[in-house]
Amino acid sequence: MRRFITAGSAFLATGLAASAASASFTANYMGYGNFQSHSVGYSTALAWNSVASVSMFNLKLAEHRWEVGGETVYTWCAQLYQGVTAGNAYQYQAVALELAPQTPPAPGPMGAAKATILRDAMSRWLDSDGRVVASAGSADARAAAFCALAWEIIHENLQTSDAMVGKDRISLQSGAFRAGLTGEAAAIFTAMVNSLGQGGFQGVSAEGWNSPTVQDQFRLVPSPGSIALLGLAGLCVRRRR
Repeated sequence: MRRFITAGSAFLATGLAASAASASFTANYMGYGNFQSHSVGYSTALAWNSVASVSMFNLKLAEHRWEVGGETVYTWCAQLYQGVTAGNAYQYQAVALELAPQTPPAPGPMGAAKATILRDAMSRWLDSDGRVVASAGSADARAAAFCALAWEIIHENLQTSDAMVGKDRISLQSGAFRAGLTGEAAAIFTAMVNSLGQGGFQGVSAEGWNSPTVQDQFRLVPSPGSIALLGLAGLCVRRRR
């Protein structure tokens, strides 16, 4: 079951995220969850409608599994130009989704319009554990499709503060971000894009994980209070040390 939030609780979640951001927490990276490999390219300066050539590379479009405070947490990559390594522990700050990812490197904080589109996608397509709903399709294909959608939203130069205009500029064939999805993943991606904003943009509690040195992440938060708990977990870890 997915968890939706009202406008009032959205402000509460944002406030908790801002509070939690003052204290870092430790997340132990356990590796990929479900994934597929597809061709991906990113040229930071291109406008959303550019069809200029972009160099493409084969990358894993994946869920990411973490251990935080003894619990398994699933996140999604918010930043192509940095990485994380399975078995390592990393320090992050929990921030409002609008503030992720931090820069450098590109693309920098997504801001309000992109966060609105991304929350809508998360509310429609992620379950309460932060993974793509099973009804979307096979596990690996649905993970790849959602990852591609998130990367497109976050990395594309949508050049608008209007979420409705922005979602209509989403395309994997043009712009700064490109991806060559195939097969089932491509079909799921199309269904996801077509759902955005239908009946109005939906909200869900979400946060970013920012780090100046490793790949930033974002995730669906099962309840608004979990953001604050992550911050407290970070404080407890530092005190034990």
